[in-house]
Amino acid sequence: MSPVGVTFRRTFGMISGLYVTALSVAGFLAASAALFAFNLDMGEGGLSSLASLWALSVAPVLPVLAALAGMEVWSDELKTGRIDILLSSPVSEKDLVKGKFWGVWALTMVALSISLVSAFVFLDFYAPSFFEVSSLWGFIPAFTLLAFQSALWSAVAVAASAVFRNAAGAAATTIFILVAFPRVIWLALSHWTRGGRIVLGDFPLDAHAFDFASGLLGVGTLFSYAILTFFALFAAERVVAFRRFRGRRQRLQRFSMGLSIVLGFVLSFLAISLASRMDLSLDMSVAGSGETRFSPGTREILSRAHGSISITVFLERSDPQFRHVGHFLRSLKREADSTGGVVLEIKYVDPILDTGEALRLVRAGVEKASLVFERGERIAHVLRIADGYGERECVALIERMASPLIRSSVYWTVGHGEASFGNYAFDGLSDIARNLALDGYEHKTVNLADSASQIGSDCALLIVAGARTDFSAREIERLGAYLEGQGDSNGGGRLLVLADRALTRGMENLLSRWGILSEKIHASQFPTVSGTDVVASQFSESHPVSRPFQGYQVVLETPVAFKPSAMATEGSTGADRKKYSDILSAGKTCFAAAVERGGNGKDLAIRPTRIVAIGDVGFVLNGKLRSSANANRDFFLNAVKYLSGRDSLPASGSEASRLVTGMTRSDRASFAMASALWLPIGLFALQALLIARRRRGK
Repeated sequence: MSPVGVTFRRTFGMISGLYVTALSVAGFLAASAALFAFNLDMGEGGLSSLASLWALSVAPVLPVLAALAGMEVWSDELKTGRIDILLSSPVSEKDLVKGKFWGVWALTMVALSISLVSAFVFLDFYAPSFFEVSSLWGFIPAFTLLAFQSALWSAVAVAASAVFRNAAGAAATTIFILVAFPRVIWLALSHWTRGGRIVLGDFPLDAHAFDFASGLLGVGTLFSYAILTFFALFAAERVVAFRRFRGRRQRLQRFSMGLSIVLGFVLSFLAISLASRMDLSLDMSVAGSGETRFSPGTREILSRAHGSISITVFLERSDPQFRHVGHFLRSLKREADSTGGVVLEIKYVDPILDTGEALRLVRAGVEKASLVFERGERIAHVLRIADGYGERECVALIERMASPLIRSSVYWTVGHGEASFGNYAFDGLSDIARNLALDGYEHKTVNLADSASQIGSDCALLIVAGARTDFSAREIERLGAYLEGQGDSNGGGRLLVLADRALTRGMENLLSRWGILSEKIHASQFPTVSGTDVVASQFSESHPVSRPFQGYQVVLETPVAFKPSAMATEGSTGADRKKYSDILSAGKTCFAAAVERGGNGKDLAIRPTRIVAIGDVGFVLNGKLRSSANANRDFFLNAVKYLSGRDSLPASGSEASRLVTGMTRSDRASFAMASALWLPIGLFALQALLIARRRRGK
């Protein structure tokens, strides 16, 4: 066996037989798993992929493991004096350093592999439905980047160990160089620099992990890590060679070695600078990484849209959101290309660097940090990134550009304590109203008590958003006339009713006449997230509002339940039939119902009457929509699409690009405990037992 192989086996056996190594590996697994559980919880409902969350959880802890694993490899030789014996042997310093480096790197790679496999095993157990779209193969790019980072950290740890006789000093110095110093400096600059992170961007090591996990592979990045690893090993070799040259007569040799380290650092810096300027990035889809994927409805919209649409990212390249936005739009473009429909062109304009194009956008009234949708020479829509840029928002604009609405207004009733679409507080509806605006709807109000306030012919649907006071007989009469289609040659009206703890008497009577009867429930008997709400996850597969949501859940605050009234059987045949449907339930209790009359008539030119009643208004208030880890938003928007007559296109349902694990609060706690506590403790106990047996065997 070669000297490198012998040194590797001896080093790996030595460090794996230390209790401090067993504790370090257990600590690494516990810390990375705890960060992963936290990031998974914070990323629920967001656009981050599972691979990126795992990589960002492991990357900050990996250098600490390398520092602790490599602190003994040379310090022990220096402390015991074996260094003189090694240097007197015919083995070169280069072979000794390489062997020790391979030993440390092998141990960190074993720990890294355990971290990845354990994350998959526990996710498969606690979130099996989500796990079906992920596979280990999808994590290869992220794992590759972390392997290169691990090699660099291991090389630095070996070099530091060659300097210090005290192992703790070597570990502390390595952790300071690799973790504390760069991150503290970055945080300080982000805090004190004007513009902060908007100017500096993400911490580079974290940014590299996110890029690789999202499929943006940087050849220059890998080259830079390799160059720094070789330099660290070269520096370690030079430090060890210092031991051969002692005394005054060897000053020249020692000086030349010190100079070679400095020149090596300069050469490495120049090589990395060149690599960063000539970086070749490969953008590829990482299947199975839990990365951005799109719903069938989105694919249908993209395939039906034609022509070319340009999406310009008007954002500084140093902005932390730049990578996330770019990754999402690249995924959207790949999806559009695969459907053969609309052609998307993605452009990037930096407000500072690309002055000519930036000036054109500014003159057109475009704000910085926006997405600009253009068709031909005309700016069609501008979407502020701060308002959201996910699948729902972007595809809605593409659909709107391809097929504008005929009935383009949503009318909201006022005068009964309803929630307002102009309210931006937690109890307002401004968030969901913005989504409707992106879909092309104009918001209008109607006061049914005021005869001068009319429902126009442009009305796509009427919304009663949590009325708290009763409607008068005159108002109910006007609502009934609207539903019957009186004064509208195109047929019946469309009504969406959201209850607020209970239906008012007038609204209850109106719905009862159309086949929907409300009833009170005890929330304690249903699945819950917070203890006071109700989780409903049973969606009807036969109704277009609920069909796309199989496997999702809607969280209702204080819902009202529904059942069919006696009037639901009135006119059981022909165009007068009121067809009642339970569309959302928990157990045997219905929390959202729909009624359609006239849908089966022979005269297809008549617009059927449609009513959707949802037993809660709180589920789409701004405060509830801040959490995207449910289908609340999409269920509401799909109901609007159905009522407005846009169900000819398959409903997109919940955004598939969102990260939704489906884990309950107890599942999350169990996942964190199992991966961050029980597994590390079990592995530490097993490794400690093996170390004890090995030492007794000696």
